[in-house]
Amino acid sequence: MSAEPKLLGQGMEGAVYEIDESWVRKVWFAGSVPALRRTAAFYEALAAKALSFAVPHIAEISVVGGQVVTVERRLPGSTLPADAPLDVVVGILAELAAVGELAPARELAVLGGETPLHHPGEAFPVALARVAADRLEQFRPVLNDAVGNLEAKAAALLERLPEVDTGRRSVVHGDLFPANVLVGAAGRPSAVLDWGFLTTEGDPAFDAAVTAAIFDMYGPEALATERRLLARMSERFGYAPRTLLVYRAAYSLITANAYSADGKDGHFAWCVTALNRDDVTRALLG
Repeated sequence: MSAEPKLLGQGMEGAVYEIDESWVRKVWFAGSVPALRRTAAFYEALAAKALSFAVPHIAEISVVGGQVVTVERRLPGSTLPADAPLDVVVGILAELAAVGELAPARELAVLGGETPLHHPGEAFPVALARVAADRLEQFRPVLNDAVGNLEAKAAALLERLPEVDTGRRSVVHGDLFPANVLVGAAGRPSAVLDWGFLTTEGDPAFDAAVTAAIFDMYGPEALATERRLLARMSERFGYAPRTLLVYRAAYSLITANAYSADGKDGHFAWCVTALNRDDVTRALLG
C-alpha cells in the first residue's frame, strides 16, 4: 500500500483514498465501529437483492489514529451528469421500491447522528412524525423566524403523515441525486453510493418526493425540474401529488438544520422556501 495514497474524493462523511483498481480506503470524519458494522450488514442485505447496479461493500473496519477507517470495494462508473435524463433516477427508484422490506435498513443511523430513524417496532409514519416534532422542538426559534404559520403547518404535517402513507415498504435511499449515482459508458446506472444520510426502511413515496426535490436543488430550473419529476413519480408509481408534497414538507422540516443550527446556510434557505411554497402549504393545510 502506498505511503502517500491518492485522494479520490472528499465529502461530508470522510475522505476516500485509492488502494488499487478494486479497492479504496475511506477515512471517516465521524461515526463509530458499531454503526459501520450495521452499515456493512445493510450493504450485504441490499446486494443480495440482485439490483442492476452495484452498491458499496465494506470488507474491513478498523480504527487508525482515533478515526474509523473502512476498506471498501471500488465502485465502477463516472458521476451521473446533472443534465442526464430524469428517467435514470426514476428507474433506480423503481428498483429500490421493488426490494420490499429490508430490516437492516431500519438499523442505520440518520442525519449524521448515532440513532436510526425508527424506534424498535415503530411504524414509518410514526417515526417520521416523531423526528419531525423533535427537530421542530430543537430548532423552533430559527424556523419560526423563517417559515410563515409554522406551528399550524407543523401540526398539520404530523396529522398528514399517517394519512398519506401508501402502506408500501422498501429501502429508502434518502439522498438520491446525480452526485450519488455512477453510470457506465452507455449512460446506465452502474452504482449507487452515499447511503446513510437518511437511509432507512419506509414508504418508497418518501424517497420519490425527496429525489424529485434534490435532483436539482439550486439551478435556475430547479423548481421546474422538481415538478417534472413529481409528475413522473405520480405517473410511474401512482403516488398522489398530495402525498409527495407532504413528504416534501417532512423532508424540509427534518433536514432544515442538518448543516447549521442557526440556519445561516443554503440548505436551510432551500428548505424553508419549500415550506413557504403555495403548493406545499395547500397540501398541509388544505
